[in-house]
Order: sequence, then C-alpha cells, then structure tokens
Amino acid sequence: MSFICKIFKHFTIIFTSIIFFYGCPGSSDNSDIDTPLGNLQFTYLQDDRILYFAIEVEPSINRSPLESTVLYWYGTDTTVSPDNLLLNDEGESGDIIRGDDLYSLKILNDTIFLANPISLEDTGKVHMKFQANYGNGSSFMFRDSFFLGNIIPQLQDIIAPNTIVRPTDNSVIFKVVKAKAYDANGLDDIRRVGFVSYHVEGDSFLNKGDLINLYDDGSEVIIYEPNFTSGDSIANDAIYSFRVPIFGSGNVDPSLQTKTGTFNWIFDAMDMSNSYSDTVIHRVIVE
Repeated sequence: MSFICKIFKHFTIIFTSIIFFYGCPGSSDNSDIDTPLGNLQFTYLQDDRILYFAIEVEPSINRSPLESTVLYWYGTDTTVSPDNLLLNDEGESGDIIRGDDLYSLKILNDTIFLANPISLEDTGKVHMKFQANYGNGSSFMFRDSFFLGNIIPQLQDIIAPNTIVRPTDNSVIFKVVKAKAYDANGLDDIRRVGFVSYHVEGDSFLNKGDLINLYDDGSEVIIYEPNFTSGDSIANDAIYSFRVPIFGSGNVDPSLQTKTGTFNWIFDAMDMSNSYSDTVIHRVIVE
C-alpha cells in the first residue's frame, strides 16, 4: 500500500469516528423533544399526612404550548381507578417557585381528597403516572413507582384511669396503664412505647420530664429489684403496659408522695429508625 493510501485510510477512520461521536447528542436532543417529562419527585410527609409530587415539563413542543400537567395516582394498588390530580407551576398548592417549569402539588393523604390514600397498613411501593398535554393535541406520559420506606408507628388505643384516688395512709397502690401500638413494618420495628406526665396546675413535667416506659414482656422481666415487673399480661401482643405506683397521702418521704391535681399523660412510640408516632394525650385527675 502506498504512503498516500495509508494516510487516506487513516483520516477516513478518524472522520468516521467523529461523525459517530457527534451524532449521539443530536439523537439525544430529539429524544428530549419526544419525552418532555423529567426530574420526577415524590415525598410522603407522614407526620403531616401530606403527599408531595413534582415533575419538570417542557413549556412547549414544536411551538405548541403546554396546556396541563396531570397526575394519575394509584397508591399501592395499580388495579384501582386512579385519582386525577392537576399539577401547577403557579407557586401555590405546594408549588414553590412560579414559572420554573417544575409542576407540583401538595395534598393531604386523606379520604376526603383522595380515593387512594396511603393507609397505616401500607408498605412496599406506590404507583403514579404523569401526563403532559399540549395545545396541538399531543400528550406525553411517564410512569413511575416509589418505595414507601419506613412507616412511622401508631398508637391505636390507650387504657388508663380517668381518676385516681390516693390511699389515705402510707401505703401504695398500682394502676396498670396500657397502650396498644402498631407498626406496618412489623412489631419488631417498635423500639419503645411510653409517656411523660405533665402537671397542669404546676405547669411542669413530673419525673424530670423523663419517659415512663411501657413494656410488652408479659411481666417476665424484673424491672426493679427485688421482684417489680411491668404488669403486662401477654408478651409480644403489641399491648405495652406499666404499673404506675400511687403513694398514699400518709407518706412523709418526699420521694414517696404522689401529687394531686390534673395531669396530661402524653404517649408516643418510637421505631428502630428513631421515627416517632403521633402523640396521644390522656387526661387523669389524681385526688
């Protein structure tokens, strides 16, 4: 092969490579036009019971303006009829910045607003579909799903007296307090259940504000020596219990005196991810 032929062959290979390399971005640009939806966002704010959705949408396609951005929300079940929700870029209803092409919506996770809300028992994935509609009649759709991740625990029931009458002597009685807890991620995901006691008239927390723990141990564990147990009836039944000591009015030892008045017992649960349940307040009067 002559020297000229070798040079020609070498430059032909380089030229072909350049054409191929620079041809890719052009194809990608066409793809962007064909799929104007991107940067999908979903957040489940459990404490506030709020669902947040957002997606970036091209403002026009082939000089045809965007007319609407619709979310089809299935929740955890893809076989149901979806909720049809309109997203906006007006800086309202959950949208943060007006006119930034990020169409958003915040909505309460409630049956009043949604046919398919997330329930306390739901785990796994939630499913949704976004659709952008343009003035020339063209529509573009994008499906996606998200794992819910950790679900916060719930307190379903509080069993506690409304009124407690102290003994008139120096003895002590015990009142069993119970709280039924639930966690969609399983009972093993509950780290602890308990309450703090707030003295309304004294405007202060008792026990230095420290938590009074409840137990689901079936009274099999000795909490304080020599033989004090929780008073729990059945282990691992999701009902957490504790025997609260009530000291009689005849006790002169300050550490063995139960205050009288109105108390708010504020219950909550915490899971293994250190996420808290909603608080439940039970009011009790000690006489």
